[in-house]
Amino acid sequence: MTNCLEDSVSGANLTYSLQGQIFSRARLGPVAFADLRRITRGGTYLVAGRRRHARAAKDFPLAHALFALATFVAVCGKVLAQTPDTKLDFARQFDMGAGRKLFLECRGAAPAGYPTVVLISGYYGSSDSWTEREPLELSPLAVGPAVLPGLARENRVCAYDRPGTMRAMADAPLTDRSTPVAQPRTVRDLVSELHGLLSAAQVPTPYVLVGHSLGGLIALLYARTYSSDVRGIVFVDALSPTLPIQLGALWPLYLRVLNPPLQDQPVPSLRQPESERVDIDASIDQVRQALPLPPMPLAVLTKTEPFQLQPGSLPAGITSESWAAIDTAFGNAQRYFVELVPTTPQVFATGSAHNIQLSQPDLVINATRLVISRTAAASTNNR
Repeated sequence: MTNCLEDSVSGANLTYSLQGQIFSRARLGPVAFADLRRITRGGTYLVAGRRRHARAAKDFPLAHALFALATFVAVCGKVLAQTPDTKLDFARQFDMGAGRKLFLECRGAAPAGYPTVVLISGYYGSSDSWTEREPLELSPLAVGPAVLPGLARENRVCAYDRPGTMRAMADAPLTDRSTPVAQPRTVRDLVSELHGLLSAAQVPTPYVLVGHSLGGLIALLYARTYSSDVRGIVFVDALSPTLPIQLGALWPLYLRVLNPPLQDQPVPSLRQPESERVDIDASIDQVRQALPLPPMPLAVLTKTEPFQLQPGSLPAGITSESWAAIDTAFGNAQRYFVELVPTTPQVFATGSAHNIQLSQPDLVINATRLVISRTAAASTNNR
């Protein structure tokens, strides 16, 4: 059986920080340090939640980390021992009725009772950011494989193209794999669409949702709408419903960046009327009015580098100072996700800008595995 632990860690001076405490290989021993290094690769691991949990982490510095690691390691050996059945893999369109088709790709196989991972792209993004190796080559430090094939080694994983989103290829054309629809739409529309697609494709529940940017907002509303189908969520630098409050008077300026007039879109393909458009204000109201999120394992990945914009792409009236304030507020608003469920870890993807799934796909993979392991532990404890 493949050993899912690293047998050794080179460099005795390697350290990690947990709740302000420093852990070295010499202090933890090679096995425990290898576990901590595997989970926290690419960022600082912060165990967040209620104040009493922070005190517990201080008194017992490995308690939270090793709880997750223990369940992860216990599951890892069993999962890796299985060979995925590639006969289950597919990448094709599904009939949604009324002449519409949606593209869905699924790979891998999960042990009985384990969740299916559903990857949800950010604004304007097709499934390519999860599936293709080529976009990773734009990030010289990225450690592949891409998220979907990486997770598919141990789990059942699916990703799809929302209508009007861009392919990761020359000139960034709109996807032709999903039928165009009238725009704009709301997050509620996108949740209903995803639920219909997963049902049409007979993708088995339960799900662990992984949402990047706008995809995080979709994942949150999906879990609140279809709570019995969802066991966990990974928020990848997600758009927080508290961002309008964080930004205050800057919120309208930010909306102008997200939804400029079609003729002002920096990417030519997005100037087409069928390109994706989302009513962000209405969508955030829908999330606020939804039922509460049931307790479930979560993980939050947050960028450390500023948003990357094309030179001269800031709309008139937005200064570099106001854009920097928007960038800071976006990061601060991530606390909303951390505080949804006690003991939710927040991992700062050191060196990554907004597209963490491209710059550090291995970090997204390991965060997802952590959530999966916690869902397995929760299921066992509830028996």
